[in-house]
Formats: sequence, C-alpha cells, structure tokens
Amino acid sequence: MVSEEPLSNEQPIPISTMSSSTNQTPPINPNSQPISSTETPLIALNITAQINEKLTPSTFPQWRAQFEALLIGYDLLDYVNGTSICPSPAHGSTVSLHKTHWVRQDKLILSAILASTSPTITPLISTAKTSHEAWKKLTTMYASRSRTRAMQLKEELTLIQRGNRSITDYLHAVKALANEITIIDHSISDDDLTLYVLNGLGPEFREIAAPIQTRETPLAFEELHDLLVGHESYLQRLEAAT
Repeated sequence: MVSEEPLSNEQPIPISTMSSSTNQTPPINPNSQPISSTETPLIALNITAQINEKLTPSTFPQWRAQFEALLIGYDLLDYVNGTSICPSPAHGSTVSLHKTHWVRQDKLILSAILASTSPTITPLISTAKTSHEAWKKLTTMYASRSRTRAMQLKEELTLIQRGNRSITDYLHAVKALANEITIIDHSISDDDLTLYVLNGLGPEFREIAAPIQTRETPLAFEELHDLLVGHESYLQRLEAAT
C-alpha cells in the first residue's frame, strides 16, 4: 500500500470549535463595537433612554448631573473634562489604532451631547470638534446662570412659609428647593435644612419646634418629617375635640 504524503509543508490553520450546536453565536452588545486589533469597545450612548430631558437654558444643572453620571458609569468622563487627550500622530500601527479609537469614541460622545440639547442650544455647539470643546462651551454659557439661580433658590428657602399647606406638601416644597441647590451649588446640611423648615412652620408648631432646635445631634429629614406629621395629626385631633 502506498502511503499518502502531504502536498505542502504548510501547517494546518487552527479552527475554533464550539461545544454546543454549530448554530450558536456569541452574544452581541448593540452599544459597543470592538476594534479587532485592540479589542477595546466603542460605547454609543443611548441618550433617548438614559437622559430624561433635553438641555435647555433653564435645565443645565439637572442635565449636567445626569450626563456626568452617565459618563462616569461608562468610564468616559475623562473625554469631556479634558483629562483624556487624543494620542499624538506617530508611526506604527498600534499608535495609529489607538488614535483612531480615541477619535471615534470622542465623536460618539459629541454626538450624544448634540442629541441631548434642545434646538435652540444645538447651533451654539455645532462647530465643536471634540466632546471637551462642546462641554466647555456649555459650561461657560450656563455656569454663571446656575450661580444666579442658586442664589435665588437660597433666598426662596430662607423665606419659605407653610401657610395653609399641609406639613407633607410644605416639606416637599422645602426639599425640592434644597435638592435643586444641591445640584447647582452644594448640599445643605441636616441642621440647616431643619432650621429652614422650622422657621416657616408658624406659631402653632412652636411647642415641637423648641425641643427640635435644642437637640444635640442632627435630625435627618425623614425623622423631621415623621415628627412634624405626627404633631400635625395631634393638632387636628385637638381641634376636632373642641
């Protein structure tokens, strides 16, 4: 019997096999596209699903908070704040691929920023070449307005009165102002928030306000809410009994 000899000295090409059915395919992430040479994923932000409102001149603090949280979640914040910069042009396939990847990812972020702005704002940043440039323009245009808004909110918080509102409605109004100040400027301490609430309660809550003010430890907003709602119910029972 004549033995068969190979036609060439070439090594056979290895072919990966799958332990299950040949029709099985690996899962595909629709929001990422890997570069074959570096295996670094490109991330496309789904703005429609992840940002609940477009940027307008009056919503910059809320929009920035949402967008920053989204970028931090995908580890992309360095692109918009200027920490991550485009690799310098150089010879070599690896450096070239990294530069290409950086440009593509930055354009995806820039596209997301443009898509999340209202029609009146989009033209103001449409000439930006990078996401950092667009982000810087928006911050320059609206940061000063945010500071003015923060001062207005602090004045409202200082002057707010319960009036004829229920305790729950009154506390919700105070908390809404405090939350907006936190987004724009800085957080308000529990002690300061308690003081704002007590100052606007009115004389009928003087009995409970005094011991709250003399507490040695801060009172969390939720605890303050429970105390005041309980006292409101007590006053209502007294009124019904008379």
